[in-house]
Parts: sequence; structure tokens; C-alpha cells
Amino acid sequence: MVRKSNVIAVMSPKGGVGKTVTTANLAAALATEFDKKILAIDTNVSTASLGLHLDIFYPKNTIHDLLRKKFAIGRAIHIYDDNLHVIPASIQIKKRDRNINNVRTNVHKIVKYYDHLLKNLSKYYDLIFLDASPGFDIESIAAMHVAGGLLIVTNPDYPSIVTAAKAVEYAKIMKIPVGGIVLNKVRNKKYEIKREDIEDALGIKVLVEIPFDKKIPESIAKRKPLVLLKPRAKASKAFKKLAESMVGKKPKKSNPFKGIKKFFTGK
Repeated sequence: MVRKSNVIAVMSPKGGVGKTVTTANLAAALATEFDKKILAIDTNVSTASLGLHLDIFYPKNTIHDLLRKKFAIGRAIHIYDDNLHVIPASIQIKKRDRNINNVRTNVHKIVKYYDHLLKNLSKYYDLIFLDASPGFDIESIAAMHVAGGLLIVTNPDYPSIVTAAKAVEYAKIMKIPVGGIVLNKVRNKKYEIKREDIEDALGIKVLVEIPFDKKIPESIAKRKPLVLLKPRAKASKAFKKLAESMVGKKPKKSNPFKGIKKFFTGK
């Protein structure tokens, strides 16, 4: 298996830190502001939510169907925007899914299929984001195995930072580059862990601080990423800053792979 440099797993071992919000907004910002061809895949097959952020309810074809190898890959790709495509996971529980092993067999089988899937898809997209499941279950480990790099989303509190530290250790063991930390829901309170302390503790750079924004719940309710719903919101500007740090303001015909490699390796 050869890791694809343009495949990024967005993960957090702790739930509720804003991982999927980050995936949706980063993907939307890159697609609309930087004219990149983006694919977002929900690899959280047991507790899916990415589709809900992008106005995809009860999709007929999902990542579940691809894992069962029922049909061609293209049938599971949903067009959100000309530059933003989505492979959602199902939010329904069907009779055949009650035994979760139908879609979660073992990590090796899932990794093998994801490798096949991404080998084909990575040719057609500038960047592919894998919205990983929280924790270190089969689903998240599989996403880490096939990703070219990680973005770790966390909050400036001790429970979140402790679990983020575990993600960093897992990445070292699995030899996956970590592009950096997305510090989300920052309120600038005295009790919050400071950026410098987080970088010292984890040994990973904080790429951006996303301010706590009361408009985020509104964007989720309206099923539209904040960067599109409220482009001037403080959080929207921060997500765009993160997008710019990844690819830069380059012409449409520039090679995104070169920028991503430098982003993750510094070379």
C-alpha cells in the first residue's frame, strides 16, 4: 500500500470537538475560495454525520454500499458543488446492519478496500478528506492507515488535549505525518490551555485557532457550512486561513500535491 499525499484524515479521539464541522468547512473553503477539486468521505460508518452538514439526508448510495462492494464507486458520489463532492455514510439502521460486522469486519479488509478506492479517486481530486470516527476503533484506525497525513482537531481543555496526545502517539507508531493541530472552540478564557503549551506538550504545531462561534449551530441546522452561510463570521475567516495554509493562493493549474507534501513533511 502506498499512501496518497492528497488524502487527509481529519480526526479526534474525543467526540464533540468539532471534527466534522472542521471537515465540512475546510472542504467547502478549499472548493469555493481556492478552486480546488475536493472529495469528502464519511468514514465514520457507525455514527455518520458528515452528510447532515452538507444537506444530504438519507442518501440512496453510501460508503456502506461501497464497503459491501455492491456497485461502482461513482454511484456513491454526491455532487454538493461543482468542486465539492461527497461520499456520505448512511444514518439509517437496516436489518442487515444490525450485526455491525456486516460493514465492520476487520481493519485489514477495510484498509484493503479503502486503498483500492483511493487509488482510483486520488487521480481525480486535488484533495480527499476522510472524516474519521472518534476514538481508536476499527473505522478510525483504517482511515489513519490509508491517509497521507492527519489533521487533529481538539479543544483547549485537558480531556481533549490528553486524547489528542494519544492520536499523536498513534501517528508516530503508524508512521503517519501529522500536518498540525486545529484548535477549535477557542473562547480566549483564562482557564483554557494556551496555544504555546499545547504545542510544547504535543510537539505538533497549532495551525489555526478557530474561535467559538454561536453561528455554527445555525449552519448545522441549515445544513450549510459556515464559510458559505456566514462567510464574514470569525470562525469562517479562521477556516479560510487554515485552507490557505494548506494550499496557498495558487493558480487553478498549479500542482496541489507539491504544496500538500510540504505541508505534512516540511520538505
